Amino acid sequence: MFNLPRIDSELKALIPPLADEEREQLEQNILSKRKCHNAIILWDGIIIDGHNRYEICVKHGIEFKVEEMSLPSREAAKVWILENQLGRRNLNDAMRIEVALMKAEMLRKMAQKKQAEAGGDKRSDKATGSLLSKGPKPPTDSIHVQKAAASDAKVGEGTFYRYMEVKDHGSPELLAGVQSGQMKIGTAHRLLAKEILKQLSRADKMYNFLAKAIPPQGLKAANPDLYNKLANLSVTLKELINRLDEGGHHDTANN
Repeated sequence: MFNLPRIDSELKALIPPLADEEREQLEQNILSKRKCHNAIILWDGIIIDGHNRYEICVKHGIEFKVEEMSLPSREAAKVWILENQLGRRNLNDAMRIEVALMKAEMLRKMAQKKQAEAGGDKRSDKATGSLLSKGPKPPTDSIHVQKAAASDAKVGEGTFYRYMEVKDHGSPELLAGVQSGQMKIGTAHRLLAKEILKQLSRADKMYNFLAKAIPPQGLKAANPDLYNKLANLSVTLKELINRLDEGGHHDTANN
């Protein structure tokens, strides 16, 4: 008896959804031929590639093929899904970076789990060394993680860093525009820099206003809490401006 493929919500969530136009085009292609050429890929009976094709085929009663992947664990299945998505052409740079970051984090967790199972991070332990030598070795420090993610996403490091600045400091609307592909990363980064400059200008105006109203003993002595908040705000904004400015000197080919 043929068992229908199962859908796992956690694994499905790893796959960036198709845009409405892409989903409609896929459906029309399958309907026009009354056939699904690409097989639905399964792991342990769970779909890991082909959710849209499966749903379209079931909806219209169209036959489909399945192929079962042999993977050692659920974690390995997740990494396979992410690597498979990185090979797709329909992802924009922002979404490729997000997928690459998820893959780097998954590999990091897998390495930690292997170390724990081997009794901790004991470099002299042969069992540990043997265990860690199998499979991909994720980078451990943040700089190398970012470089690896940029390489996986097939974008320059400058593009990667600019995207992360937008993700960490941009408005939800700005980030959504980049992730949807409606705005390039470089454009969003320049808009972010302008917005931060506005904030810095407001902070300067605040300082100028306070300079006229500072009590004789000084703001720091009169109100230490307010002084520290303003000082921290100024430092944070100026550091961010410096990072954004430095980021502009990185590669521009992938903007």
